[in-house]
Amino acid sequence: MINPAWTRFSFPPRWHYDILHALDHFQDAGAARDERLCEAMEIVKKRRKEDGRWVLQNRYPGKVFFEMEKLGQPSRWNTLRALRILQWWERSQRPGTPRTKVDTGEA
Repeated sequence: MINPAWTRFSFPPRWHYDILHALDHFQDAGAARDERLCEAMEIVKKRRKEDGRWVLQNRYPGKVFFEMEKLGQPSRWNTLRALRILQWWERSQRPGTPRTKVDTGEA
């Protein structure tokens, strides 16, 4: 990972980059699975809490009209984005393609 800040999931991401934001672009485009994304997918899967949600890890400064989520608490928006990404990843598994550590949950 080039920049550790990219592993902190924020919402709204504003103009900042993080792997959740990047992977969401891939899933939105309906891109085929690319094994170069495995490291990012492993991070997304590891960040999932026991209750199935992801937390708000970072907040960027800027004007907000109301606070939707608290830092360090489960994030509805990050959870929505992460679940969309995981569904895309599973759908994009090509038949006959060997399963990766990300797919099997192995460390």
